[in-house]
This record gives sequence, C-alpha cells and structure tokens, in this order.
Amino acid sequence: MKKIIAIVLSLALAAALFAGCAKAPQEDAQPTEVPATEAPAATEAPVVTEAPATEAPTPTPEPTPEPYPDPYRYEILDQEEAEIKAVSFDTIKQNGKILADGTVSSYRLDIEDTIDGKDGKTNTVTMRGWLGFIEEELLSIGYQIDQGPVVLSTSFFETTQPEVKAAGGEFAQRFSVDIPVSHLAGAQHELKIVAKVESGLYYLNLETAPFVLFYDGPEAAEAAIDGTIGVGEYNTCFTMDKNNAKTWTGSKMAKRTITYYMSQKEDGLYVGFVGTGLNAGEMVQLNFNPGARLEEVPGLFLTVVLGDSLTFLQHNHKTALKDDDSAAGVDITESIEYKVVVDGTTFTAEFKLPVDFFKVTDVADAAEFEYGVEKLYYGMFAVLGGGEGFTNQSEAPGSSWFCKDLGIHEYFAY
Repeated sequence: MKKIIAIVLSLALAAALFAGCAKAPQEDAQPTEVPATEAPAATEAPVVTEAPATEAPTPTPEPTPEPYPDPYRYEILDQEEAEIKAVSFDTIKQNGKILADGTVSSYRLDIEDTIDGKDGKTNTVTMRGWLGFIEEELLSIGYQIDQGPVVLSTSFFETTQPEVKAAGGEFAQRFSVDIPVSHLAGAQHELKIVAKVESGLYYLNLETAPFVLFYDGPEAAEAAIDGTIGVGEYNTCFTMDKNNAKTWTGSKMAKRTITYYMSQKEDGLYVGFVGTGLNAGEMVQLNFNPGARLEEVPGLFLTVVLGDSLTFLQHNHKTALKDDDSAAGVDITESIEYKVVVDGTTFTAEFKLPVDFFKVTDVADAAEFEYGVEKLYYGMFAVLGGGEGFTNQSEAPGSSWFCKDLGIHEYFAY
C-alpha cells in the first residue's frame, strides 16, 4: 500500500514539473516581430450639406367671423327684370327754378348731366317725371346720393293725369323727387332716382331717359364743432318739416323745421342740426338702432334739450358711455363736446357722440356693434311746444316703440 501511494505522488510531481516548463518563457527564442501595417489614409471629413430649408406650414387662417345679420341689407335689382312699360323724365329744377321742362334730353346734352352748385347756394335738385310698371304698382319713389341710404316716400307722388295712364298703363304714377344737396362738396356726386315695387328696388336709369344726374358742389369746409355748419362738413342731411313729419300726438309742424346733419368719423358720430321756429326747453331727438341690433326693444334715444347751453340725455338703455337705462333720460352732457348758437328762434348746434354711446350693454350682442362697419340706423324725432311729438319715420309710433315697429332703419349715417 505504501508503495502504491509513493508511485502516485511521483506521477503528480512529474506532472507539475511538466506544467511549469510549459508555462515558462523560452529565454533563447527570438521574439516574433509584428509586421508593421500602414495607418489607413485619412479620409476627408464628409461635406456637411445643409438640410433644405422647409417653409413653415401655412397656418390655417382663423375663420372669418360671420357678420351680424342685418335684416335691412338691400339689393338694387337689374332694371331689365323690372318690366317697365314706360317712363318719362320731364323736368329738372335747381332750388325750385326750372332748368328744363319737357326738353330734358336736349338740355342734358348741353350740361353733360351735371348740375353746377359750386357757389354753395344750391339746396335742392328736383327730378320730375312718371313711371309705369307692367304688372306692379309703384309703392314709393325716392333717391340715393352716391352710396348713401335710399330715401323713399310716397310724399314725392303727384296727381297722375289720364294721358300719363294711357301711355304708362294702369300702374303709371307721376312723381317729383326733391334731393337735398346743400351739404355736398366737391365734384361728381351721383344723384339717382330709385323706385320701389313689391319685387324690389330699381334704379330708373334707362338708356333712353336716365334719371341720373351729377352734382358739383363747392370746396369742402373744414370740419369743426364751432356752431357753423359748413358745406361738406357732413355726409348726410335730412330735413323734417310739415311735408314729411308724422305725429303721434295729433300735432302739426306748421312752419317749424329741423335739418339734421351727420358724419361718421373714427372718434365718433359728428352731428349738427338747424332748428327754426323752436324755443328753449324744446327737445330735438335721435333714435338709434345700431346695426339693427335693437329690433325687439325700444331704440337708444338721444334727447338734446334746447337753450343757450344744451343738455344731452341718454334714454332706454345702458351703454359703454353711461351705465344707466333710465327711460326718462340720464344726463350725459359732461361726455359731449358741443357748440350751440341761438338767433331768436333758430338754434344751430354741432356735437360729437363718442363711439361708446353706440355700444348698448343691456341687450344681447348689442355691445359688439362694429362702429364704422355695420350700418348705424337712426330716426329723427322731436318733442316741441307742450309735448307735441314728431318723427320723420314712415309711420308714427303707435302702441309699440320697438325699433322693428317704428322702422328705425330707413336712414343710416355714413
């Protein structure tokens, strides 16, 4: 047994010696040289090309807001659709003086369709004639100056002679339309006659007898709130007198007249009026329906109480100018720039209504009225004497003072 163990130990020792010899370095052996390899040739840095510029995506435009629906936007129709049987342009007057009577065509050739008012003394141009539609009754007749409001009335109708009916048919009607021009300055203001029938509005501009004239006025006066209404200071001009005033009190205008002037400017509505035959304490009024946003309620009233100084009252609604809806009127005089000149019973006044006055805050959507974009509709009113009420609207107020019932859309300031 001892012999076997000795043999095993001898074999283990021999194996260990052999392993040590295998791992030891061979001192006499030459080191093997590693063949040199050339460094790889430097490669040029790749040219960096800028990424092609890409335009920013076009932003989707915000949708254009729908304009407030104006129920009184009108279209003047193509006259070819009117089916006119006959029309005649008979007379032109300037300040009531006949310039042409029955010889309009030849006269117009001489004056080239232009009325000369450059001296500033012309107040009215009149166009007189008759018109017959084939199947429609003429409801009213009126005028338009440039792109201003169409002013229609039955008060321009005249007695229609049998011979006119014979030529123009059963619906023929004679008319004489007075167009105020005293406020017009500069050349080439277009004066147009407009007819209203059931199917719409039509210009009477037949090539054979066009009811269109041009008016040349003087140079415009400088706009100023100085109590003097100069030619060209205002864009609109209308007179309320015994010929067109309606009443809800059974009264008569008699010899009293009120001429209203208006013009929209960036900072507000500039207003002027000349009242004759009036007295201190009487009231000149305007009833506004901005953008037709007050259809279902009474209008926004402005009352100007006459005197050596003026008092301005806001009625019926709260506005951005004054947070008070008193029907009796709240005093806004401190917010109004004005000038008044009194000469006996004649009152000449000029004033400016700030834009905030037209933003009604107690009616849905009314405060969003876009001054200068939407039409600023108004009606002319007055309370004279001991409470005599007058208006220029086609109908006097009845049981309702809502704008839709009064028709506060027949005129607009521009």
